[in-house]
Amino acid sequence: MDKIILANKTEFEIADGASLGNIQILSKSFDGIKTITDAFSEENISKVTFTHSDQISGEYENLKYEGFSYMPNMGEDGTEDGTYTVTVNLRTKTEMEKAIDELKAGHEANAEAIQELASIATESEV
Repeated sequence: MDKIILANKTEFEIADGASLGNIQILSKSFDGIKTITDAFSEENISKVTFTHSDQISGEYENLKYEGFSYMPNMGEDGTEDGTYTVTVNLRTKTEMEKAIDELKAGHEANAEAIQELASIATESEV
């Protein structure tokens, strides 16, 4: 059995032969589609592990969510069986996207430091 394990340890069984751009997950209901797609948040795809028979087959970091699609599954009688195959598309971030993330992180750290200095200055005036 193949699985994908997200950064927060959420696990999904995936179809054999998955790749970053073609991760297929079975949803047992229409409502389950949202649960699956919501799990692939930016934080949760910061580190992703693929396993095959409980052995790590791949580890990836710095991923970007490219979207998803879903299809209803058909039973043997040719009618929808109430389950869906959700295909999630991920890719590795480009060097430019990684640089932008680093700049954002630095900007946030600077903004917090400035806010803290402003608080200290205000307190010392009192």
